[in-house]
Amino acid sequence: MIFKTRSRACLKKAGEKMNYNKSDLQKIAQRKTQIKAEDSKSLTSARSVNGVAPDPTAGKEVDLIWDKIACRNVVWAASYAMLYTILSSVVYSLLSASGLKLSGIALQAASLLVCLALFGWLAVRRNLTIRAEQRSVYRYPASFCYLCAVVMCSVACNYLVYLTGLSEISEGYKRVSQIFYGNGLLLEIITLCVIGPVAEELVYRGFVYQHLRKRGSHTAAALLSALLFGVLHFNLVQGAYAFVLGLLLAYIVERTGSLISAAAAHMAANLASVLWTETDWLNFLDQGRTRTYIAAVICMILTGVFISYGNQWMRHQPVKKSQVKN
Repeated sequence: MIFKTRSRACLKKAGEKMNYNKSDLQKIAQRKTQIKAEDSKSLTSARSVNGVAPDPTAGKEVDLIWDKIACRNVVWAASYAMLYTILSSVVYSLLSASGLKLSGIALQAASLLVCLALFGWLAVRRNLTIRAEQRSVYRYPASFCYLCAVVMCSVACNYLVYLTGLSEISEGYKRVSQIFYGNGLLLEIITLCVIGPVAEELVYRGFVYQHLRKRGSHTAAALLSALLFGVLHFNLVQGAYAFVLGLLLAYIVERTGSLISAAAAHMAANLASVLWTETDWLNFLDQGRTRTYIAAVICMILTGVFISYGNQWMRHQPVKKSQVKN
């Protein structure tokens, strides 16, 4: 019994010694890796100082990994926009082939409602940020200023489209105009000024922008989401118009942290365009060619003024660097 007890004690001490040596070996290995990395960095710096080109393969694997991650995030964000575009087109085509006697704008309204239902369900499942986390009374006047800025920007873009003649050379825009306009003012307002803006903001400034913003800077997220917003309109006039407004709407979401503010601004801009096209209520906006240049410049200046006022209101309430989250 005594012999067995001593043997167990010896084995226990040997085991502790082995664990201790194993721990030391791990620390030594980590230290060797650290020293190797420092030596590699020092060698690269020395080559640069001596005029010798550094090793072009240094850090290449890390860069490739980050490139893959960035590309994957962009593709994943773009998939929401592609799903929205494909689904609306499929529903529109199926309803057109069904033999229902509906106008083009009615078919568009039905397809947008289907998309809105799907993405609304996804927004609830994914816990998408719809309203600002930090609520304040200062957001309401700020949101109104941003809304006015978007409307002024929309009017300026319409002036520039007229001055450049893009509406005359874009066949895609002509086809879209035939579908959208001339089918009853009320239906156009419901489709183009309510359902459409809500669905597009949910997709582009909701899923796309918030996904990219969570994984990158505001500038990159705004540019990519606006680019998708423009390209997926599939015609030159609406593409350029949507890209510019997409940048401004992404800025509104970043400043207010709310999709509701962006959707309201989008609605107001589309309402101004519909009323300008279909009624004589905004005929005072129609100017001669020379005055149109002046009016476009004034609208762009007013856009900047309203953005500045909105920013001043938002300064009363500190805003986090990243309010939106996916």
